[in-house]
Amino acid sequence: MTETTENVVVTIPDKTSFIFHETTTAPSEGEEFVVGHFRELTVKISGSSTSREVKFYAVDEKGEKTPLSGTNKKDFQLGASTLNTNEYWDFDIAGLFKVMFEVVSVNGDISVKGIAVS
Repeated sequence: MTETTENVVVTIPDKTSFIFHETTTAPSEGEEFVVGHFRELTVKISGSSTSREVKFYAVDEKGEKTPLSGTNKKDFQLGASTLNTNEYWDFDIAGLFKVMFEVVSVNGDISVKGIAVS
């Protein structure tokens, strides 16, 4: 097949980093990640907080939140929230519009950062 000037090659990155929360010290919904072509997301929850609660959500086109289950990489338990820190979570995000990680409560600071892969 012959290529013409109408054929355009678009390079899609195979992974991207995203910051949901950066040293947050107060409850917050944080930043929403637009899923696009990405299929999997690994999130690290870290910080010096002495207590915290983070809830995981999928967000649809209307802005409605639905709990999103992930797998804790430490013990392979499923959950839609965590009270712990210094842990990694894996999420299947294929077909979702957006995802978010809401800090419901925190005593100290917490960061939530992710890497999405296609």
